[in-house]
Amino acid sequence: METSSLFSSDKTFIYSSIDGDCSSSKVHQAAQLIRDAYLGFQDAPVEGYYDPYDNDERTTRNAISVLCGRMVCQLRGAVVLVSWALFMLTFFEPPTWCRDASDLQIVASSRDDSSTHQFGDCKILFEAVGVTADEEENQALYPNFDAMLLTVTQSRNIEIVCISVIAIYMLLQFGDDGFSPSFFFYRGYKRLIHTSQCFILILFLLSILIDNTTFNPFLRVAILGTFLRGFQRELITLLKMIPDVLYVLSMLGIIVVFYAWFGVVMFIGTSQGAKFPNLFEGMWTLWISVTTANYPDVSMDSYNENRLVAIYWVSFMSISFFYIMNLILAVCTQQYDKNINDRKVSREELANELLSAAFTLLDHEDKGFVCRDSIFNVMAVLNQAFPKVNTMSSEEKCILYALLDKDGSDSVSLEEFRNFGLVLLFTLSKESDYVTLVETMLPSVYRSQWYARLSAVVKSNRFDTAVDAILVLNAMTIFMQDYSMLVGQGSVSQNTNALDTNWEKLETLFTALYVLEVILKITINGWKKYSESARNVFDFFITCVTILASFYVYYPNTYNDTHLIRFIVMTRVLRLTRLLFAIKSFRLLGAITLDILPASRDIFVVLLFVAYFFATLGQLLYGGRITRDPSNPLSYALLGATDFTGSAYWPNNFNDMFSSMNVLFNLLVVNNWTTCIEGFEYTTGGKTVRFFFLFFHLLCVTVISNVITSVVINSFFQQLEVIEQRYGHIERIEGTSIRGSQVFFAANVLTGTNTGVQGKYSARIKAVNFDVDVDERAVMRRVFGRSNHGQESNTHDSN
Repeated sequence: METSSLFSSDKTFIYSSIDGDCSSSKVHQAAQLIRDAYLGFQDAPVEGYYDPYDNDERTTRNAISVLCGRMVCQLRGAVVLVSWALFMLTFFEPPTWCRDASDLQIVASSRDDSSTHQFGDCKILFEAVGVTADEEENQALYPNFDAMLLTVTQSRNIEIVCISVIAIYMLLQFGDDGFSPSFFFYRGYKRLIHTSQCFILILFLLSILIDNTTFNPFLRVAILGTFLRGFQRELITLLKMIPDVLYVLSMLGIIVVFYAWFGVVMFIGTSQGAKFPNLFEGMWTLWISVTTANYPDVSMDSYNENRLVAIYWVSFMSISFFYIMNLILAVCTQQYDKNINDRKVSREELANELLSAAFTLLDHEDKGFVCRDSIFNVMAVLNQAFPKVNTMSSEEKCILYALLDKDGSDSVSLEEFRNFGLVLLFTLSKESDYVTLVETMLPSVYRSQWYARLSAVVKSNRFDTAVDAILVLNAMTIFMQDYSMLVGQGSVSQNTNALDTNWEKLETLFTALYVLEVILKITINGWKKYSESARNVFDFFITCVTILASFYVYYPNTYNDTHLIRFIVMTRVLRLTRLLFAIKSFRLLGAITLDILPASRDIFVVLLFVAYFFATLGQLLYGGRITRDPSNPLSYALLGATDFTGSAYWPNNFNDMFSSMNVLFNLLVVNNWTTCIEGFEYTTGGKTVRFFFLFFHLLCVTVISNVITSVVINSFFQQLEVIEQRYGHIERIEGTSIRGSQVFFAANVLTGTNTGVQGKYSARIKAVNFDVDVDERAVMRRVFGRSNHGQESNTHDSN
């Protein structure tokens, strides 16, 4: 029987009543080891944590430690969200470069105390509209994204609140470690992370005390990074990869130097020589060619004069672009594959090591097995102290225990115990959980013949086919409605808040049919089963949005634009993509794509953080450089960048965070990035700005983009095998049935062990780490079979 008391009268922690000789004072340490085996990482060994259950002399400290530990587990998600909010603060606050811009004439003539107090000088600059230096009227003089939603004071207050929450969370972590610096800063990962977090918080405090937040955006991304283990893992992988990439880049550098040297000598005195006036400019010209941003434009002057010069350009591009750049991709792919394999092996070795240590702690009498009571005590600890592990009901504990006790001996051997981490991967669902509201509230209706016929219709393929036909008709209707605009002959019509056209009436009819579809499916299948389908969730979301938009537009008010409804209805037609998934190849690709997204999430976070760093640095270095203010000399200098101004690249600037990120995204796409650089070269009056863009290109385009490609390739082949298994045959093992990604079984007897649980269940694997794929079928065979290697199964093709 579980108790709400943390400590008994003899100061020993009690999770539940512990009977028999199998009781162990080390149950908490064992549960901690099992948790680490389940998660696939260990912040510190057991001796690196304060154990409140093994110290009877400090009851108060022990109780506080337990309380702090539970709060740390419960609040971690909230603290991560707070850290993300702190990160996003940079996008909506006044940029630091314009908070004090008193040296600008436009500020001096418009400044007043209220605007300075609220937004610094940023509001004056960002709202300035007038005649530009090139005499265009009614234009923004300091182009920006118009996303400055917070005042300086609001930004500072939000930052203080977020920092305070993080500081309190760290204090709770300190309490979890018994207020002992030796545990809090235990050598290894804990010391690195906690030291980094404390140092960052001290820098935050100093910035507040001296009232200078110039470098706070860098601290924000740093503190967020300390809470994201996936980001840390991919960053380490990237850092390990860089030396090998540098070897290849050094080869490219040598080739660029050689060809630039040759080009300076060969093109001297020719029109091509304008791009090769010296070695530095020649190298820059060739580097731009490598990025394909201006090829073949860069070669046309010399090619027009002499066709044989094509040998120079073709040989250079063949070596640099076709060979070396692909060689970098090959290095990234090879290194990433190696790292993934190393992760998989290291996690398996770590799991075996930790589970063996946990077994030793529980088998304190060295009997060679762990009894049922000890296993249930461990599960109770996992439930109460470690929320990262799936919460288990009493029935689920019995089922999971049966999966461990494969020989039915009512005890768990070391070999069986080593499956503990795999067993915890499964989430269980009871058949009764899928009971519909009609079955519960209206049993007579549920048992009626007409309801049975309705259920058969809604669950049939014909019903889905009919809905697909409606979708096709809806798409055709929208196409005919918009045909005149699509061919460039229509115009935007005036709309009222009434259904005054046949098109609008027809769209409303389609909306009603979609609502009917949702109601029928939820009624017949129940919300739980309905919501397990990603396609159903998408349909439900679009239907709700369409209904809300329809009411808002057609209900008498000042807003009556029915184009909103038509746009949402067109979004609804995206459901037509499900027709593609009737084809096996498309179905496989779609399923693989959904599985690749979580696997690639962390590397995209790395890219986001690097871009954030460069965007913040760009604001400090080049904020306000792109301007059309006629009172600012920079605007006239910018007019000399004819490619930049001729392409109307004014919004491509570092005036605020969103604009900065847009510039960097343009660099990731590569095309025309030299046009953007030209504007900054003219406004800075030098070429050193090239190093900023060069470093970003090398890091993000040459390295991280190739790593992303490697992740996609690796994840694709990992998931391909898994998805093919899901759509493959049905396997039957020990009375269980494996269909798709689920195992279906009767709970009364599992692997020869009586569970005492009645009813039918299903189980699916909930991945913990998305970077290394789990062989679902192999794990299912191992866990649900009598042996750890699974058994031969009877199979048949699924229809």
